[in-house]
Amino acid sequence: MSAANIGYLGGSYTLAAAVSSLLVAKYIDRFDRKHVVLVMLIGLSVATLMCANAWNMESLMATRMLAGFFAGPLVAIALAIVTDCVPVERRGRAMAIVMGAFSIAAIAGIPLGLKLASWYDWSAPFYIVGTSGMLVAVVVMVLLPSLKGHLQSTASTPEEVSLLALLSHRQVLLAMASLGVAVFSTFLLVPNLAVWLQLNVGVARDDLSLYYLVGGVTSVIALQVVGRMLDSMGGRVVAMGLAVGIVVVIADGFMHVSVLPPLVIFTLFMALTATRTIVATTVNTTVPAPKVRGAFMSLQSIGQHVFSGLAAILSSSLLVEEQHQLRNLELVAACALALSILQPLILQRLLKHQALSPATS
Repeated sequence: MSAANIGYLGGSYTLAAAVSSLLVAKYIDRFDRKHVVLVMLIGLSVATLMCANAWNMESLMATRMLAGFFAGPLVAIALAIVTDCVPVERRGRAMAIVMGAFSIAAIAGIPLGLKLASWYDWSAPFYIVGTSGMLVAVVVMVLLPSLKGHLQSTASTPEEVSLLALLSHRQVLLAMASLGVAVFSTFLLVPNLAVWLQLNVGVARDDLSLYYLVGGVTSVIALQVVGRMLDSMGGRVVAMGLAVGIVVVIADGFMHVSVLPPLVIFTLFMALTATRTIVATTVNTTVPAPKVRGAFMSLQSIGQHVFSGLAAILSSSLLVEEQHQLRNLELVAACALALSILQPLILQRLLKHQALSPATS
């Protein structure tokens, strides 16, 4: 594979997650949340183990798409559980803890996967992740209680949720747009950061682990700080502050010869974009009523995976590897910068509508 084509592999996973989220969105609120978690977690784990036995690029993409098919609803139901169980005044901190786990997985997973592949075989990361998923499924089965609170106000056979009716609410559309623009902006650059560090900046492959370790630890700390700020200051102020920081980092780090060291650029970008997603996701949890929360989170997952997948594919189509350099990075960064300015404006519009009308039903 050319390094410039990595985005296609990641994009297929996220687009498959979006399709599955769409297929289950109408029905996900009709079941015990625990049962949904178990089905999706076991499916994701089995599909990941199948990735380890891929024999070419096509078979790897197919098994990754299968894994994404289970991952989409799993993310949606996890966020629905957090929203069900945590009151609004503490939701920023709760979402920071949950999304901190996503950040650790996304950031630490790359250097750990590289190490496992170099020590053993390219398939080792897939075996480790798939087996770990099975172990987590056992823990969920034993420790997670039945979660049927969203069914208490419905009939014995819950009504099917109308996705078109849900999407007719202006708040829902603004919520999807706010998170989608944030994700699209982030994933224009994230899939290509490791290649950028090695080709354009000259970082040795063995040193990538240090970059991801520093970026990961900083991101987790930043998430907890911003989660508390979100609960005390509100989404509007925090979103504007993060947007300013992201614009500065993108402009300095990817659009010309950077003033700041590459490690600082990388760390700030990962931390600021991760916390921006937390702000958008936390604000969005106040939009749906409990009986349609799973459906809303599925739609949100669809948007998140579609935007991240399309961003990865778009960046791969624009970027070119020439003479051991990643070209056209300035163009991709300019798109990410423009979207970073737009995102807090959409979020402010959502907050304004929320002040005028209650949660969607």
